[in-house]
Amino acid sequence: MSPPSRILLDAGEAKRAPYRLGWDDLLQGAKLRELWGAMAWFDVRQRYTRSVIGPFWATLSLALYTVAMAVIFGALFKAHLPQLLTYLAIGMALWSYCLTIILDGTNVFVASTAAIKQMPAPLCIHAYRLVWRTLILLAHNAIVPAVVLLWAHPWSALAGLPISLFGLCLLAINGVAVVLMLGTLGARFRDLQQLLMNTTSLLFFVTPIFWRADQLGDRIWIAWVNPIYHFIEIIRAPLLGEQVASLTWIFVLVATVLNLLLGFAVYSRFRVRIPYWI
Repeated sequence: MSPPSRILLDAGEAKRAPYRLGWDDLLQGAKLRELWGAMAWFDVRQRYTRSVIGPFWATLSLALYTVAMAVIFGALFKAHLPQLLTYLAIGMALWSYCLTIILDGTNVFVASTAAIKQMPAPLCIHAYRLVWRTLILLAHNAIVPAVVLLWAHPWSALAGLPISLFGLCLLAINGVAVVLMLGTLGARFRDLQQLLMNTTSLLFFVTPIFWRADQLGDRIWIAWVNPIYHFIEIIRAPLLGEQVASLTWIFVLVATVLNLLLGFAVYSRFRVRIPYWI
């Protein structure tokens, strides 16, 4: 019988091999999927306790917002309403996911202070828990674009579904890396969440969600340097029957590698300090 894995390490050992221990921590946390999966479901249920329709309130809010925006901007841009509605519905659902990952990610370890100090488990389970919880909410919000796609683009959506699912997997992987990095930095620098809240408010208006990147003309570079646009596009474009640009795929793959390296490096280097920072 193999000996149980150790969670608690002395400071000298953690300092000598932070990256090896960080890798072991991530693997041990991944094996506890039943734990962080159950915690994520509990978070969703707890947030909507005593609610009649639960998380479907977020779905209803997204539906009302999408219809209102499509009607207004359809009139302003003289756009075809079904096409604009599908474009906007998918973009808003994915933007909501990205926004939650960024803002909640900076506070993931601070919000889990009680669990971290009382439960001897890898810290990374709280990052997995957040990403899984956000994916659950995304699944609820996906009802809105799914209904719109079945109404406006049923065949193109089915044809592009495999590529979109692959893009969603890349988005989830990047979500884990971003949460690990921002969560570690956010535990040390509490102003990080406020900074990102102001930044994402501006980022929403420069991200092609309710308008298309080609409408920028010679200023299209504003969209091309926006990483969120590329991650949304690899999921949205195939569902609309459009081709994903080669530059977008290159950007997403390079960003994925960089996010994984940065997230792993920051988390492994400062992982042992997180309990003291919070």
